[in-house]
Amino acid sequence: MFKLVISVPSNTMILVSLSLIISSTSVIILYSTLQASAFFGMPSPSASNNNFLTYQDSALGIKIDYPVGWTHELHAGSLVTFLASLESDSNTYPAGLGVTVNHLGSRNTTLNEVTKVQIKNLTQSHPDFKLVESTNSILAGNIAHKIVFSATDNMIHERKAMQIWTFKGDNAYLITYKAEPGKYSKYLPTVQKMIDSFQIIK
Repeated sequence: MFKLVISVPSNTMILVSLSLIISSTSVIILYSTLQASAFFGMPSPSASNNNFLTYQDSALGIKIDYPVGWTHELHAGSLVTFLASLESDSNTYPAGLGVTVNHLGSRNTTLNEVTKVQIKNLTQSHPDFKLVESTNSILAGNIAHKIVFSATDNMIHERKAMQIWTFKGDNAYLITYKAEPGKYSKYLPTVQKMIDSFQIIK
């Protein structure tokens, strides 16, 4: 789990809890399916094509396609995770993607401010943090920023990860892809399709 607290000069604080559960033996269920649905509003999975389903959550205001065979889970803190199926050579999930929606206290927060603090917090929280890439990007038609990095997560697993975030209105939207380093490239095309399909619907 990469936990980031983004603090900016305007005193806006965004708590980003990236609870991508990569260990099959350490899954923490924060809400049961029924409780989560009652609290956040019932998510709506539907068929989009032969290989992907569509996850839509009107309460969070998001819509995203995910592969058939992947599991999704709604967690506390406006977090949705999608996990790839277990592979025969491992008892941990090889890859996962999480979507977090956070309310901003101020619209004066800039992507550049968040990027600087995000990287600083990762560096301080993870001694082995290594930044691979930091570039401007587009997410759901909005200007965004993307970073790629490697670090050891809270399960003591070495992971390679990508984060991309954007703002719209009073909300910040953060997508995190995390995978075993040797399988990051294998799942990247699938994850990129998921990211490309992401929509903000409110």
